[in-house]
Amino acid sequence: MVQSEPLEMVIVFDLDDTLYKEIDYQISGFNAVCNWINDVYGFSLWAELERLIQLKVQDVLGGLCDAAGLQPSVKETLLWVYRLHLPLIQLSPGVDAFLNELEANCQAAILTDGRAVSQRLKLKSLGLSHLPAYISEDYCSEKPAPDRFKLIMREMPAMRYVYVGDNLKKDFLAPNELGWSSICLRDNGKNIHKQIFEKEINSQAPKFWIDNFFELKGIIAHESV
Repeated sequence: MVQSEPLEMVIVFDLDDTLYKEIDYQISGFNAVCNWINDVYGFSLWAELERLIQLKVQDVLGGLCDAAGLQPSVKETLLWVYRLHLPLIQLSPGVDAFLNELEANCQAAILTDGRAVSQRLKLKSLGLSHLPAYISEDYCSEKPAPDRFKLIMREMPAMRYVYVGDNLKKDFLAPNELGWSSICLRDNGKNIHKQIFEKEINSQAPKFWIDNFFELKGIIAHESV
């Protein structure tokens, strides 16, 4: 529903590697798969999982199938166990405090790419299901396309808009073009998609950088965002 009066600010967040660390979701998913294999087949594969992760094997689910002597076709089932599990993840430091301290005339929302079910399960686990969520699968649109950003502007009229993300390849092009303020959370070394700075063009560059969410309030309050 469209707001009747403009808000002071709408601040929109990416999800993966912005509000929490996606590597934690991956580990949670792999553990859920090991639990499922143990329940259904009686094989304990946690030691094998640890070995695969240490070796940085790309196809972990395939490796677990091989270790259990399962047919390759079972991997598709394991993939859905992974996607449909309720993850054991938590918000990055400072996120909860920032959201709790938002002014009454400000609105937070989520704009993220991914499968609708998996992303909503992440939001549920993080305690963020109450926030408006614009998930790519629901809208048949992925970043950097501006569709969902424009939809937010129609549904939540505001005096200013802010987008907080982490992916230099796709997060900031649309909000920059629409006149939003764009803020990038620096990779602390744990991001799934590493931040590559070479040959970065201006339209893709964020306007501001933060190292953590404790810095976000200050950026919004004191900079011309």
